[in-house]
Amino acid sequence: MRGKKVKPSDRVSNIAKRSSSSSSVLSLTPSQLNTAIMEMLSMRQAATRCDAVCRGNPITDAGKRKQMIKMLSVVMIPVLVITGMTANTFAIAIDNYISSANVRELLFFSIELGALLRTIQFERDMSALYVSNIKPETKDFLLQRYPDTDLAIQNLSKWPRGDDIVMEMETRERFLSYLNKHRYQLDVYNQSVETELDFYSNSIMVLLKWLYDAISESSTGSVWKDVVAYQEIIVSSELFGRERALGVSFYATGGFETREKYLLFMENQDRANVTFESARFYSKIAFDIYNIELAKNTEVIVPIEDYRNRIKSNNYTSTQASIHEAERWFDNMTIYQGVLTRTQNALALTIDESLAKASEEELQSVITICIVFGVILIVCPLIVFAVYSLTSEIQKYSISIANRTKALNKEKKRTDILLYQMLPKSVAESLKRSEELEAEQYGDSTIFFSDIVGFTSISAQSSPLQVVDMLNGLYLSFDARIEVYDVYKVETIGDAYMVVSGVPRRNGRRHASEIATMALDLLDNIKKLEIPHLPGSKFKLRIGLHSGPVLAGVVGTKMPRYCLFGETVSIASKMESQGRGNKIQISLTTRDLLNAFGGFVMEERRDDEMKHDRDVMNAFHGYVRTYWLLHRDGFLSDDDNDSSRSSSPECPMQNTEKSGGLKSYLPH
Repeated sequence: MRGKKVKPSDRVSNIAKRSSSSSSVLSLTPSQLNTAIMEMLSMRQAATRCDAVCRGNPITDAGKRKQMIKMLSVVMIPVLVITGMTANTFAIAIDNYISSANVRELLFFSIELGALLRTIQFERDMSALYVSNIKPETKDFLLQRYPDTDLAIQNLSKWPRGDDIVMEMETRERFLSYLNKHRYQLDVYNQSVETELDFYSNSIMVLLKWLYDAISESSTGSVWKDVVAYQEIIVSSELFGRERALGVSFYATGGFETREKYLLFMENQDRANVTFESARFYSKIAFDIYNIELAKNTEVIVPIEDYRNRIKSNNYTSTQASIHEAERWFDNMTIYQGVLTRTQNALALTIDESLAKASEEELQSVITICIVFGVILIVCPLIVFAVYSLTSEIQKYSISIANRTKALNKEKKRTDILLYQMLPKSVAESLKRSEELEAEQYGDSTIFFSDIVGFTSISAQSSPLQVVDMLNGLYLSFDARIEVYDVYKVETIGDAYMVVSGVPRRNGRRHASEIATMALDLLDNIKKLEIPHLPGSKFKLRIGLHSGPVLAGVVGTKMPRYCLFGETVSIASKMESQGRGNKIQISLTTRDLLNAFGGFVMEERRDDEMKHDRDVMNAFHGYVRTYWLLHRDGFLSDDDNDSSRSSSPECPMQNTEKSGGLKSYLPH
């Protein structure tokens, strides 16, 4: 970092200028006031084309117009947003209402389909019973079911249409014709139980597919779980119907003819149970309705389980065939399927009530929002007028507020600068937050003491003002040079200068090397400084260093000071007071730390002057050894820098404000 060398007197002049400029609160001209207001409005960043259009000074006519446009925009944007939200809410409510109506229509259609499924299931069971045990009475059972199925088909409110509908079920009439053809051919072709089950089950699966497709195309909203449960109940009812048909065949023929039938029965029963449990999982309402309906018909639970266990054992023979047992199995399973049917219908009505309630709430919501929107349209002009009036009043106060804010900010900056000069920044911030500060122990630190040799005689030859100027220039030079080191200036008392490293910011083991390098830098700098009012006379500095633990804290409330306490402070002061001019005396503790760091040249002090100091002897337990800090490897003095620059014709004569060790060595 190269540049023009600055003399201490120049620094005094510069600081005096800054102090005078910061201490005076200037009265603001109109242009300065405009700048202050822009700063208040966060206009310090680089202006863009958008800034020129959207922002402006609120105290000018153009600025007032821009502010008024912004205020009106603030009012109108919410109105437009509410209008859009109202329209969107209205559209959603209408869509939900239509969807709910469609779902309700599909639910009623599913009830009709459920009735048709039951009649086809009954016909399937009786047909399976008849082909497994052909007798007049089983034929009568079957014939009684035909009219019920035909009536259920005729009672359907609509017949599904689509490209994927099987040819036999394209229309109501074709499906009836398809069923009648099968009925007439039942005795002719001598059908098997499996054939009958497959025929009717295929038709039932087509009906179930109609139901699935219809409900999946509609939006069921919050009741979708109940709708899924409703579908699962319908499917489980069909599976239980197949179980009933297979059971009828089992008891009518005295067992299953093949193992495949037995496995089909077991698989069908497992699927029915899993599907029904799925319905109970999806909807608690379905579960509650089922329990209520089942409680009305508890007498069928035990017989059904008994009949199922007998079928699972598969120990029947043809001699044990019984139409009576088949009828009892059929009747019990029919009662249980009735429970499922009533559960299905009750769940459908519950879903319908929920959808009707949701539709009513949607309509009420739309009406409420429309009323609110109307009120907003009425109140909006009043708000615009109020905003216009308030904006005008606010603009009247903007000038005085900007002026006072500018002055307050200047005063705050001055106060902060002064506070940071008195205390460490972290401590000052804690005091500003009114936090309680307690003294803190620092285990590792190094303290620097220095004073001017012969200060008393110099003061005797100088006026008080000359002494003040001399110390001010010297300390300004010191303050500038120590900024690059990890140190903290504690205080100056007269000609004494106290610096510490490792406090208040801990820096591990670097404190000794930071203070030692700084001491070499200051000593090298002061050797070339002359006393301003005594030409030819140079300063001589006596420096002492010691490392150890200290206690640091803020003392006082009216004029708080950051002070260090402990034996380390006393020994460091002794190192300085018992030292020699233009020499740096260090203790054994500091010497050991510097040796561990490496790069420092020291020699032991040979005289016995320090060994007669009782305080120092007590501190070191009677063994007193001190050392002179002479040099550091890689540290170039100003003289070395000047000679190296003058010996090179290509390098112009330059120096730095912080020369010497500051230029050639930067602390780690």
